[in-house]
Amino acid sequence: MLKAFTIGVILLTMTACSSLLRRSPQQETKVVLKDQQGGQKEAPAEATSNDAKEITKVSPNDQEMDEAQAQAAEMKNAVAAAAQHISANHGKEPMTRTLGPVPAEKSLGWLKNGNTRFVKGKFRADGASAKDRQRLLGGQKPHAVIVTCSDSRVPPEVIFDQKLGEIFVIRTVELAASSDVLASAEYAVGELGSNLVVVLGHEACGTGRTSSGLQTVTQELAERSALLRDGIASGEVKIVQAIYHLDSGIVDWR
Repeated sequence: MLKAFTIGVILLTMTACSSLLRRSPQQETKVVLKDQQGGQKEAPAEATSNDAKEITKVSPNDQEMDEAQAQAAEMKNAVAAAAQHISANHGKEPMTRTLGPVPAEKSLGWLKNGNTRFVKGKFRADGASAKDRQRLLGGQKPHAVIVTCSDSRVPPEVIFDQKLGEIFVIRTVELAASSDVLASAEYAVGELGSNLVVVLGHEACGTGRTSSGLQTVTQELAERSALLRDGIASGEVKIVQAIYHLDSGIVDWR
């Protein structure tokens, strides 16, 4: 009995191997089973196919490489965006200025830079929007006072490229330190916080004001106003003179 069973197992194994060797790639895999009495029976085996899809295993090193490449690409894009921003804004003044009392020298620098832009025809784009108008509803803090005559060819806001609320302009029929001019200058310095006063004359002035005339107005402002005089003595307030050239647009500072 044991011998017959052993022979049956051997025959079963040989038959199965022969069947596997003869099958085509597209044929279903089958095995032939034989019992002790010599009976045969076919049964399906686990199917295999040469068309099986390949599975690619991603090792941890591959994952780390992909993450590093993604981070490098992200960093490259960030650097490119920063470079573009710097290129677009290099050399330009900030779009928003902090208004209020500033040192006289800083205020003077703003006016000089503004005149340079005026001469070149490159004006600021900020400072005159609806948002600026709303901001100024709460009050004004001009950084400078401009005392000049009423000549239509000499608009201080234009020749210094200053916007809403940035300079306090006092214009008179003739450039002189009248009581009204004096009171206005004291208000701008004492109440609004301006630390720079500019006495501005220009060429071909109908009043005939020359450089010596500007000096006279400057002295009168300081002598007749204790507020201005004390501010000058403390170093907080500065009074300067300037001449505007109609042909070139340049302002000469004295």
